[in-house]
Amino acid sequence: MKFETKNYILRTLTTGDATERYLSWLKDDDISRTLEVDGQRQTLETIRDFIVKHDNKTSFLFGIFTKNGTHIGTHSFNFYPKHKLATVGVMIGDKSYWGKAVPLETRAQILNWAFEELDCNKIEAGCFSINFPAIYNFKRQHWKLEGVRKKNRIIDGESVDMVLFGMMKKDWYEQR
Repeated sequence: MKFETKNYILRTLTTGDATERYLSWLKDDDISRTLEVDGQRQTLETIRDFIVKHDNKTSFLFGIFTKNGTHIGTHSFNFYPKHKLATVGVMIGDKSYWGKAVPLETRAQILNWAFEELDCNKIEAGCFSINFPAIYNFKRQHWKLEGVRKKNRIIDGESVDMVLFGMMKKDWYEQR
């Protein structure tokens, strides 16, 4: 599966996308500390295994690529057809793309696809309370704050909350 936005290409990842570049993102504490992954334990094999676990029917792992083909991040997407519900997550691994609204542009394409093609009613997402750029992006994209799981993880020796967001189909259509 492949989508194109103004500045990026999203496509489902294959095991060939498990590269040293991708691995370096997971091993970088600045990137992985707010992800639900132990970056230091990752290998090319664990990345390949992670990619293969996505069936591209209800579970997707999209690579975010520049128009010239440079892999800069990922979106995970899990669809629960019975409930017309999905979850989405993002990692921008290439730090030179931090602060450039990549999640907003690429996630908008995924929301359009999920609401129009999959007939989702709602998409859920979350981030840790110390991930200020993610919280800013959710608010900027008009996601609704749905809850906070207090002291959900220990990051850098501190208890942090998980901040939960939701986007309803009707709200997305009204604001896009």
